[in-house]
Amino acid sequence: MVDLAMHMMDIAQNSIRAEAKNIEISFIENNTENTLIFAVKDDGTGMSPETVAKLSDPFFTSRTTRKVGLGVPFLKMTCEQTDGKLEIKSEPGIGTEIRASYNTNHPDCIPLGDLAGYMILLLIGNPGINFKFLYQLDDEKFELSTAELAENGIDDLSSAEMSSAVKEFMNENLKELFGKREKESFLC
Repeated sequence: MVDLAMHMMDIAQNSIRAEAKNIEISFIENNTENTLIFAVKDDGTGMSPETVAKLSDPFFTSRTTRKVGLGVPFLKMTCEQTDGKLEIKSEPGIGTEIRASYNTNHPDCIPLGDLAGYMILLLIGNPGINFKFLYQLDDEKFELSTAELAENGIDDLSSAEMSSAVKEFMNENLKELFGKREKESFLC
C-alpha cells in the first residue's frame, strides 16, 4: 500500500466481508502533536481474541481465495515505521475497530492519497451499507455520511455525474481543511 487511501479501502473491504452494515472511517490529525490517527470501526461479525492476535501475520488470512493476508500487516508496518502503532479491538457479534497512529513529522509517513476517490468507490460499490467519513484537523472537521447524502436526495451514486459531484464536494472540503495546516507535514 503506497498511501492511506489504499489502506482505507483495504480495511473497509475487510469490514464489508465481515457483513458490516455500518462502517465509520476517520482521520484525526493533530498539528501540535504531529499525529494522525486513522480508524475504521464496523458492526460486522467481529473476531475472537485468537484471530485478532494472528492478524499481523502475513501468512494468516480468513479468506479461502488465497493463503496470505497482507493488508493488516502492511498497515502495521506503515504506522510503526513512523514510530506509531496499530491497535485492533474486536468482539464476536459486535464488530471491529482498527486504529493506526502515525507521526506526521516522520519522513517515512506515507501520503494520504485519493481519499475522496476511494471513498466514492466504496459508496458506489456498497449501496446497502451506511458509511460515515470524518476528517478532523485540530478543531476543524469535514464529515460525510450516506445517511446525510440520502437526506439531501442523493441515494444513487451509480451515475457518473452524481458520483463525480460528490467526489468533487469531498475534494473541495478536504483541500480547504488541509489549507489550515500550521506546519509542513509528510501527509499530502
